[in-house]
Amino acid sequence: MAVLRGRLLFELGDAVYSSDDQGAERARGQIRELDELAALREAEMEAVMVQTQDRLEQRRLEVQPTEMVELPQPPGQPGEGSPGGPAVIPEPYPPPDEGSPPEPAIIPEPGPLAPEEPEEGRGGA
Repeated sequence: MAVLRGRLLFELGDAVYSSDDQGAERARGQIRELDELAALREAEMEAVMVQTQDRLEQRRLEVQPTEMVELPQPPGQPGEGSPGGPAVIPEPYPPPDEGSPPEPAIIPEPGPLAPEEPEEGRGGA
């Protein structure tokens, strides 16, 4: 097809160069028909390739070893099934056998301030 298209393009160029309008139109028509035929053949080849790939994939699946798949369990209704273990009860803080509970902070009582002590170097010496 490529050789035929090249020959038709040569004839088209020759017809245009020699100002042969009928020859140019005839060559254009033949090139158009050839391009449509090539597109049709290309589509047919593509369809054959897709069918072949599908058949190969199907045959490969037939000879592969079976794989096991675990299905997820559907969620049960509330209250159904085993709870999975005893209920967890939090321990009190602090544990009764360790230490003593915290005591409130000691705040000093207001009262007279202690007398200031003289600093060295200030006194009467």
